[in-house]
Amino acid sequence: MLERLAQRCQFSLAAARAREIGPSADEEQVRFLQAVTAEAVALSTESPGFTVGGARDVRQIVERAALGLLLSPADLRDTLDTVQAARSLRRNFTQKPNAAADFPLLSDLVEAIADLPALEADLARAVGSRGEILDSASPELGEIRREVKTAHRRLTERLNRMIGDGEHAAAIQDPIVTMREGRYVIPVRADRRGQVPGIVHATSASGQTLFVEPLAVVELNNRWRELQMAEEHEVERVLRTRSQQIGAAAEALTVTLEAIAALDLALAKARLSFDMRANRPVIPAGPPQRVALRQARHPLLDPATVVAVDLTLGGDYRVLVVTGPNTGGKTVALKTLGLLAMMAQSGLYIPAADGSTLSVFDGIFADIGDEQSIEQSLSTFSSHMTKIIAMLRAASERSLLLIDELAAGTDPEEGAALARAIISVLLERGALAVVTTHYSDLKAVAYATPGVENASAEFNLKTLAPTYRLITGIPGRSNALAIAQRLGLPQPIIEEARGYLQPEAMRTDELLAEIQRRRAAAEASQREARAERAEAARLRQEAEEVRREAERVKAEARGEALAALEAELGEARGALRRVQSMAARQAPVIAPEEAKEAGHDVQHAERQLREAVRRRYRLPAPSERLARGDWVEVPSL
Repeated sequence: MLERLAQRCQFSLAAARAREIGPSADEEQVRFLQAVTAEAVALSTESPGFTVGGARDVRQIVERAALGLLLSPADLRDTLDTVQAARSLRRNFTQKPNAAADFPLLSDLVEAIADLPALEADLARAVGSRGEILDSASPELGEIRREVKTAHRRLTERLNRMIGDGEHAAAIQDPIVTMREGRYVIPVRADRRGQVPGIVHATSASGQTLFVEPLAVVELNNRWRELQMAEEHEVERVLRTRSQQIGAAAEALTVTLEAIAALDLALAKARLSFDMRANRPVIPAGPPQRVALRQARHPLLDPATVVAVDLTLGGDYRVLVVTGPNTGGKTVALKTLGLLAMMAQSGLYIPAADGSTLSVFDGIFADIGDEQSIEQSLSTFSSHMTKIIAMLRAASERSLLLIDELAAGTDPEEGAALARAIISVLLERGALAVVTTHYSDLKAVAYATPGVENASAEFNLKTLAPTYRLITGIPGRSNALAIAQRLGLPQPIIEEARGYLQPEAMRTDELLAEIQRRRAAAEASQREARAERAEAARLRQEAEEVRREAERVKAEARGEALAALEAELGEARGALRRVQSMAARQAPVIAPEEAKEAGHDVQHAERQLREAVRRRYRLPAPSERLARGDWVEVPSL
């Protein structure tokens, strides 16, 4: 798991730290680690692209600089990349709204990242993206390099003129300018050596060609070499100055590296939790220690096929005795519990349902697998006993013990007796323990002993395959005869084997089979009931949506009807006003009786409107005696 965590780190120092982490036995420290992971999960959810950038692990570079050693240009480049990444990381985080309030623990890490603008600026002027020292590293270096280019141009131009003129054409082997021993030379035929005065720096393999530095360019060559050495000295001076700057900032850079690593490690924990579909475990205050895993999955198994287990410890019982056939998932359940407990105490989320609970244990002891040794003269039984003895010496009431095949590898009667005694000691010690066994006697012990509970690894006899489900409260059956029969062992042998079994064992096995059948039927009924409840809830939701839609349509229709009535009333009122106006101006045309009748028609229309409103809104009949303080309903509002 640590390797998987390291692979999700983007900073090499964070990956190294990931491989070094381990479970803490300090309850407050575990809560702190889980809180940091929770903030990283929230930050990664809010800003999936948030990373630590291009930071480099420059610890050794910083250490050498602090000792006064000269750094290389590549060292300066790595340091610059880290300082720039640190600045970018700090800026990206602090620019988030409410970053300090939303991510207080991560903010503390970001605050520890040093801001080194002067060092960053000086390094940026000194070294390029490919690790080369730039002309801008110092004014002197820029001037020297310009002179180097000028001297080089003059030197090559003079040599090219010499090999191009006719005076030396017969003596020159090839019309090219080349270098030997760091100086420019021309190839001259050995038999024409006297025609080109100069210094011989080398000869060809055949001896027919001499590489000669003509006397005419010796001073130009000297000047060019002098400037090159001056450039080298200035580059060394720049490197020493920048190395001293890095050495002076060694403490700040070291703290920055550790802060970036811690932040990247927290983000890696978040990425791992996403990949595992993991959740934050509940860390209860202890003692007593408690475990309540819901739908827990072993994180190294294929999530598409792994069978989740539910496992509880620390309430009514502190020791769980798991029985059942081989390859039934008992050992996987042990490893799942132990691994998830260590992951939780290391600040990792666990692949289990939300709300799963894991106390902080001061020790997690496991005896899983067979480690017999010829070299140490240890049998299977001896190797197991050696581990268990060490466990019992070190375990406390805050410990978790995981023992596979308790007291196996010896005489069954003595082994069962020894297993019972060990379980009694575990109960007295108060530790939480899960043990697996094939001893039938321990099933009865678990039933009869307070603080001990049975569990079984389910097995499908029809398919002869384990289901890998862990069922608490029911001991497992060995199923040896059933498996043998399914595999084709002759029936007479099966019947004879049954005859050797004790009647009590047969009755117990039949009882367990009946209990398991009834439990399976009950679980099937529960599943059907859950499905029916879900279907009923879905239908209720659909009915509620239909009801709301009907109410909306009804309200729209009511509004349209009221609008039509209002329009009709408005027309009637308008007609009345027109009639009254005409009666005032043209009395002979419209009789007063006709105007009065029109007024009655309008009043009748108003009463109809009010009655329609009352009926539609189911309002009580209007009271004729209203007083201040009475409650009224205004439908239009």
